[in-house]
Amino acid sequence: MLPVERPLLTILLISSVIAFFIFSAQNLEFGSADYADSFPPWDAIYRQYELYYKDFGYAPENVYIIVKAEDVLSRDVMEYMLSLQKVLEGRDGVVSTSSPASILRDVLGDIPDSEELVGETAERLAKSLLPERSFALISVQIESMENDRLMELAEEIERTLQFVSPPPGVVVDVTGGAVLMYQIAKAVEEDVYRTFFIASVTMIAVLVAVFSGVVRSKLTVLFPLIVSLMSVAVMAGLLPLLGLQMTEYNSATIPILIGLAIDYAAQLQNRYEEERRGGREVDEALEEALNHTRFPLFMAMATTVIGFASMCAPGIPSLFWFSFLLSVGLITAFLLSNTFLPSLLKLSDRGGREESISPGILEKLLTTIAKVTIANSRKILALTLILIVVGAYASTHVELETNRRKYAPPDLPALVKFEEIERKVSPQYVYALVLSTERIDAESVVKAEELAKYISSREEIYDYDSLGKTLEEYYGAIPAESFSKAIDALPKSIYSRFISGNQLAVYFYTNTQTEEEVEKMMRSIENDLRFLEWDGDYYITGFPVILGHLSEVLFSSLNLMTLVAYLLIVTFLLLAYRSVVRAIIPLISISVAVASMNVCMLLMGIKQTTISIALNSIVLGMGIDYSIHITERYFEERGKFGVEESVKRTVERTGKAVLTSALTTAGGFGALYFSTFPVLSNFGILAFIAIIFSLLAATSAVPALLILYEKNYFREILKMT
Repeated sequence: MLPVERPLLTILLISSVIAFFIFSAQNLEFGSADYADSFPPWDAIYRQYELYYKDFGYAPENVYIIVKAEDVLSRDVMEYMLSLQKVLEGRDGVVSTSSPASILRDVLGDIPDSEELVGETAERLAKSLLPERSFALISVQIESMENDRLMELAEEIERTLQFVSPPPGVVVDVTGGAVLMYQIAKAVEEDVYRTFFIASVTMIAVLVAVFSGVVRSKLTVLFPLIVSLMSVAVMAGLLPLLGLQMTEYNSATIPILIGLAIDYAAQLQNRYEEERRGGREVDEALEEALNHTRFPLFMAMATTVIGFASMCAPGIPSLFWFSFLLSVGLITAFLLSNTFLPSLLKLSDRGGREESISPGILEKLLTTIAKVTIANSRKILALTLILIVVGAYASTHVELETNRRKYAPPDLPALVKFEEIERKVSPQYVYALVLSTERIDAESVVKAEELAKYISSREEIYDYDSLGKTLEEYYGAIPAESFSKAIDALPKSIYSRFISGNQLAVYFYTNTQTEEEVEKMMRSIENDLRFLEWDGDYYITGFPVILGHLSEVLFSSLNLMTLVAYLLIVTFLLLAYRSVVRAIIPLISISVAVASMNVCMLLMGIKQTTISIALNSIVLGMGIDYSIHITERYFEERGKFGVEESVKRTVERTGKAVLTSALTTAGGFGALYFSTFPVLSNFGILAFIAIIFSLLAATSAVPALLILYEKNYFREILKMT
């Protein structure tokens, strides 16, 4: 066996591979996820959303520059806005800009000296950009582009504000989708380093506090952490090789993997130390440890990876890459635990005492758990069943959060300023109705305008924009004879806003926010289209449509992933064990973990998000590890001892390694609590709770189930029924 026979060569070879991935990780880039990461590529509604922005050439959200002054309609402030707009429009990627100053210039030819005329005209034509006399907005329309270029442009816009100095007493800020994306990318980088540091320190504390009672030499207590960090290096180094960025969606993989990857190394090292204390020599102890742990560790790794694989079922890119990266990290940790760690143990083992150590607090605690479980197995299973039922009920009452702005740190400057805009101007939710026609002429525009006016008469819609309305504002009516000339005279920004090929876009402004309101609005527009007999193709899209549809996607994905995870894990266990009992028994701890998580979400008011829906698959995959280790050790002991003695020895001996694994995993997830992203912080809290309950179930409910099964309790129930 290479790790035992040539430990130094093994360590050198593996270290050279790890060094390559560490070097690759130096090229890691940080970015921000977008809604494309939350929908499967074949999703029809999101494809329409993308199609709209591709056809009409705009980015989904504008950049807004906030201008504050005692009087933003004063000449010096208005001239400042015009000069700033001129510089911005020279930036590559900026389609157009609009402000109260530019609207006045376009309508009146120049900014008039009459304050009364300025105020009256701005109030009439630029109300949406002038909520108060002391507060104005410059709207920057950006063309559709890749996220990397979009963030570069956002940074350029920030620098432009510093380049064009405002008049005295004028305060200027910037916000909007592109700026928020740019600031999120910087926050992700800071967050990754923070959670990595906290997770590493937590692992050291847990290993010193718990695992030091397992090892004979205190110098070896951190060996599992070394294996874990090497696995993280491989995963992080893989990102640049695959052309992936570290975003708020996958940044959680680092602290999670730090905690998860320790499991395999801790289990192997625990068994090795047990064999050494039993009097075996180094090589023999390694051989025994590998022989007895290789299959349980493989089963634990495989079931975890299978659980993660269920995240691929909905076809959502962010979930796919999340599961892929964690799976690669876990497979790496398994391989290192069976190669690098044995070599390290052999080189570092200089002998030492082999006598048994007197029981400490941990050993006494595990002994107590075993005794309580043996004496109260039926009560424990009854409580377990109640928790699972309550958890199933709670899962149907957990709300969803689909607005990605709520995922970001609440103190991001762009987010704070955006919320300020929403306080000044009522939140606008824009529906884009895209109408297809044979050709764009006066007749089709008139018909589209009639349709727009009819739909906008609904109570939920407070305003609308259309080509027909714009032509009426410019010319007093939709020109029939000089239609082509009138269209050609429109500014490019207005033309491209309403026309793309043979398509017309109509925009409806509403305050609808909830999923129910969005569905009602969609049905109303579709009913009106049928009633007025629009004979061309059409589709409805926009930000509220995507938010409403995302709720459906999240809910269906959550159920699908949970079902697939259970089916895959049970199928794998059946094939591996060829025993229904041994395949079903480990499921009890993961069912308890999922149930506890659902109950806590309901009680704590935590909503499901694009990230949290992955928790069921993660918990199902990793929570079953503890049950597998307990079950495997029980059947090993059962070949030599009775039922109760086997349970006692299993909980006392394997319990230490399982406890170490659970606490380090919980610590990895717990590090996410300190994330500045609320969605990741909640994710860490829920996972921490689920792991603790999974540990409790593995060391109590699983042994209780084994006891009752061995005593034929279930067979008696079947006979009675």
